[in-house]
Amino acid sequence: MFSRFPFFMLPRQQHVLNALASCATACDQCTTLGLASLPLQAHLRSFRLSRDCADLCRLAAAFLAREAEHTPHLLRECAELCRACADACTQFDTLQHRACTEACRRGEDACRTAFV
Repeated sequence: MFSRFPFFMLPRQQHVLNALASCATACDQCTTLGLASLPLQAHLRSFRLSRDCADLCRLAAAFLAREAEHTPHLLRECAELCRACADACTQFDTLQHRACTEACRRGEDACRTAFV
């Protein structure tokens, strides 16, 4: 049996879930809106990282919500990817890149401090 039901999340777990959801959404928006940017080639790495970051944030959130055994491993990797995505987005001065950078920094911090 489960030690806790998902709707009885601890405040710290809920904080991490909220940060991961915000990060995934910002990364998705950065990718979607940014694909219309020119020159596309200059933004390609940033868009790829944003897509990967969004996917990993959703996966890490799912693992955290179900208290999966390997959650700490995923959260460490998620923090690294959030950092890389934020660093890549800082190279561009658009509203969606700034929002992505901020959300990724919050996601990185939440993942790094989740089990401290």
